[in-house]
Amino acid sequence: MRSGRGIVPCLVGRICAFAALAVIVQLPLTARARAALGDDVSVVAADQARLQADLKVMRKDHYTIHELALPSGVRLRNFVGDGGKVFAVSWSGGWRPNLRDIMGVHYDDFIAATRGKRLTRGVARIALPGMVVVMGGHQRAFFGHVYLTELVPDGFFSDGDAPTGGSPD
Repeated sequence: MRSGRGIVPCLVGRICAFAALAVIVQLPLTARARAALGDDVSVVAADQARLQADLKVMRKDHYTIHELALPSGVRLRNFVGDGGKVFAVSWSGGWRPNLRDIMGVHYDDFIAATRGKRLTRGVARIALPGMVVVMGGHQRAFFGHVYLTELVPDGFFSDGDAPTGGSPD
């Protein structure tokens, strides 16, 4: 016969084990696709469903803009080259997106380049080998864009480093 003290730890241990198993089983089910720089255009459709966003597709001469309008009012624009790869992403709205999601495998390079550097108020422009990040804003009014220089199609820029129309929005 068990004492009263032995039942509680046993019960707690079983509950913890069951909770851990439930988390492990759900991990593959909760993996979320996110369109990141260099990803295939098909990931944008997964983002649309996951974010419950409206999708507007605009064709330009050498690229297509896939704009996701989120229920929160934020707009994410994925710029896709004729080869089907996301070469730029821009955002505007009430919150700044998770840059790790947008930059994908390029995020660590971005963090390494900005580590130890102080950003001042205003618009920040960070140029890295192969990638440019421009962002700014304040509470409830954030904006920015990031692009991979080697994937940018001809005609995307009209003047030096400025995307056509001033920003890739």
